[in-house]
Amino acid sequence: MHYTNFLYTIRSVLDSKVTTFGLVLACSAALAVPALAQSETTAMPEMDALPDDTVAADTFGFDDGGFEFEKSAEELEDSFRKEAFDQALKQLMPLKPAEIRSVLEHYDRTVESTELPVHPYPRPESVVQNISLDPGVAPLSVKLAYGYVTTLSILDSSGAPWPIEDISWVGDFNVTESTVDETTHMLRISPESKFAHGNVSMRLLDLDAPVIMTFETGRDIVHYRFDAVVPKRGPGAKMPLISNGITLTAGDPDMSIALGGVVPKGAETLNVSGVDGRTTAYVYNGMTYVRTPLTLLSPGWDSSVTSADGTKIYALEETPVILLSDRGRMVRAHLTAREGLLDE
Repeated sequence: MHYTNFLYTIRSVLDSKVTTFGLVLACSAALAVPALAQSETTAMPEMDALPDDTVAADTFGFDDGGFEFEKSAEELEDSFRKEAFDQALKQLMPLKPAEIRSVLEHYDRTVESTELPVHPYPRPESVVQNISLDPGVAPLSVKLAYGYVTTLSILDSSGAPWPIEDISWVGDFNVTESTVDETTHMLRISPESKFAHGNVSMRLLDLDAPVIMTFETGRDIVHYRFDAVVPKRGPGAKMPLISNGITLTAGDPDMSIALGGVVPKGAETLNVSGVDGRTTAYVYNGMTYVRTPLTLLSPGWDSSVTSADGTKIYALEETPVILLSDRGRMVRAHLTAREGLLDE
């Protein structure tokens, strides 16, 4: 009877702890109850057969090691919380940090393989070419590339913008006009297919002849910037210091190459002293070409052209000294030959 009362007391204490610990501890206690019941049913029938002194000893001196009373309620609660936390981590994040990094690296390589083009990227170029208004001359060709934007600017021989009145084009291209001003001289062109081909026809302000160009889409070269120079003075032409200084022959390859900043093959580069590195010069086909953002004062030149950024190209006879104007200040530049230097 005392043993039964003691078990009842133990069960009452466990039930109160289960209520405190929550659902997890209740489940654990519920699993432990059948074990206690089994031990009770197996031990009770043999009590009558035992001697009185043995029964008394078992009644008041039973072994409580099986109940694990050495852990307090707080320790049991912490143990269950830790087990629940570990299980939650395994279910929510089953991969280890190193495995997660490996998955991300594989995903990154897969995306790179799908987005990286099979062919090499096209070589970017910025060119300046003269527009020929003669009917028998082939139109200029603007090289485009899929996924790239080409900026086309229309300039006159003085480097001033020449406004476009209207424009029409054919081909799978997206042509956007600059909307900074009411009139624009700048177009942004991007092909919408990898091998788009077409042309464009423009009518410029106060120019009777149309300006026609060909659009070619390829994979080798892309014109990031294309400055098309009309060999005439436009409505916004800049007045030169010398009236006969600005002349430009349509399709003149020497001036186009010089304006693009490329030293032609076979040209002899000259040393330029007295000014900064923005001014360069070389001798080509018997003429001296000076490329500078400054204004040439002396000597007189045979031809000159200006780009959209203000860079000027002067073609003049051979001379050792030139006078330039740097924002109103006159500077003297000396041109000397570089012995043993020949651009091939």
